[in-house]
Amino acid sequence: MKRFICFGLAAGLAFLFAAVVGCGSLRTAPNQLVVEKRWVRNTLATPYLGGRRIHRFAPILTEKMVIVGNSIDGVSAYDRNSARLVWRLRLDDGSEGGGFVADDILYFGSGDGQLYAAQVDDGKVLWTYPLKAEGIARPVVHGGTLYVLGGNNVVHALNAKTGKLSWIYNRREASNISIRGGSQPLVAGDSVLVGLSDGALVALNRSSGAVNWETNLNRNKRFRDVDATPVLDGQTVYISSYDGSLNALSLTDGKILWTVENGGYDEVAVAGSQLFFSSTDGKVMALDKSTGKVIWSKDTQKGISTGPSLIKGTVVAGEMSGALRFYDLRSGETLGSFEPGRGVTSRATVDSKKGEVYFVSHDANLFALRVNWKRYAREWPWD
Repeated sequence: MKRFICFGLAAGLAFLFAAVVGCGSLRTAPNQLVVEKRWVRNTLATPYLGGRRIHRFAPILTEKMVIVGNSIDGVSAYDRNSARLVWRLRLDDGSEGGGFVADDILYFGSGDGQLYAAQVDDGKVLWTYPLKAEGIARPVVHGGTLYVLGGNNVVHALNAKTGKLSWIYNRREASNISIRGGSQPLVAGDSVLVGLSDGALVALNRSSGAVNWETNLNRNKRFRDVDATPVLDGQTVYISSYDGSLNALSLTDGKILWTVENGGYDEVAVAGSQLFFSSTDGKVMALDKSTGKVIWSKDTQKGISTGPSLIKGTVVAGEMSGALRFYDLRSGETLGSFEPGRGVTSRATVDSKKGEVYFVSHDANLFALRVNWKRYAREWPWD
């Protein structure tokens, strides 16, 4: 015979309260970083079956498009929402180093030895300039002048509208052994700062190309290259050499303020009192920007990491043979990751307001991700 037990309202509530207290109090789950793929597009015009190429072109974002190049056959633009191809510019040996947008004009170097200026909206070429070497470094435009480093250690200053040459700085290469890459010039005051393959950081006069000061960052290592882009914070410049060190220098005279014995090939990211750095010995690091003291350091799992980007309280860096990883700004804890298949070769470009991340993989695939924090969730003690 079944027995039915009936509770009054007060007794029932008391029983429920006792059950909750007896099992433990209600608890709150921690926030969780959610990384989702929005879309992916292969950037190649035709299939490629040749040897390995590195696609280092960091995606460029406009309001409606993402522009990217590959190191095989060209530069293309895609709609950020639908991934629809907007335009494609076919180029022999593609564009590897990256580009720069100013006044609705896209500037980039190419493997064919030319520097290009093209309209952002349709990719129409406005003018070209012969670098007489591979264009494997990002240009920069400031005050109507374009500055770019050629693959032969020559710095060019051009009129950004016409491509007419203003001046060049020719640096004789000290060695034939060099890492593939190049430094994007930094315009600061009356100087243009650029790293060179012989281990030097030079500050050139913006108007004439004359040397304002010069500092050697790497004399004795095999790969002396200073391929990283200088980063300016206040009056301090941060830059690394490939297998040498990360350095903080005075903008005024190039005097080294501190050094950390970890080499690098990409630019640092600065946030508040800290800077973030990917080293060539397989680490992602957070340092005090005033002293160089290491706050945290994490070993990468699959290859050297791309340069760091910052979004939603995380440091984003991609492993050359692994995943795109999201590290906690304060602790370095891995909060999330995304595996593209065969490694990440370009620095991630982020849109913090929209929570979007774009990068290129080893297979020349352009990925668009959405990154967000999952809200706090109330959990019952018996879950």
